[in-house]
Amino acid sequence: MHTQRQAELIDAAIRLTAAEGIQKLTIRNVASAIGVSEAAVYRHFASKHELLLAIIDHLDSLLAPQFASLLRFESSYADALLQFITNLFTLLEHNDAFSLMLFAEETFNVDIELKPHLNQLLAKNLVQITQFYSRAMEQGKCRKELEASQLALITFGTIRLSVSRWHLNPETQSLHSQASVIAKNLITLFALH
Repeated sequence: MHTQRQAELIDAAIRLTAAEGIQKLTIRNVASAIGVSEAAVYRHFASKHELLLAIIDHLDSLLAPQFASLLRFESSYADALLQFITNLFTLLEHNDAFSLMLFAEETFNVDIELKPHLNQLLAKNLVQITQFYSRAMEQGKCRKELEASQLALITFGTIRLSVSRWHLNPETQSLHSQASVIAKNLITLFALH
């Protein structure tokens, strides 16, 4: 768990990176963004690497409950997928800076040691989607011609592309409004019920 000041620094770093790119993410610029000295930032994060690790942890803490909800539902699989995508898109739309950062993994290419951490985050989320489809298949609530892991990749790819397109042109439509269309298409494609 991060302190209030650490959370403030993480938020500033996310917004700075989303607005100006990873090249502008420096301890000096983060300090300037919230009006503190560089020394004050270093009291909380020993390096830019440590700050980036904290960002990944923060993103995970926001996303984990969304993905976990797929495995804790009380309605049909179709309703669960619709609710998951709706809630996820609402979260991402209200936190557009971190969603831009999350779905542009080149952000983390500046620090090669971060790639395994980001990969672990993505893999964990894919596992939960895969488990969701596996359960649906076991109960005869989903088509079985493809492996559950392939359905998970299709779902994750659809989410990622939708978020990326929304970032490129947010004036056309809210991300939240796209959730039901995307979910219904996946439900139809996978014969999910």
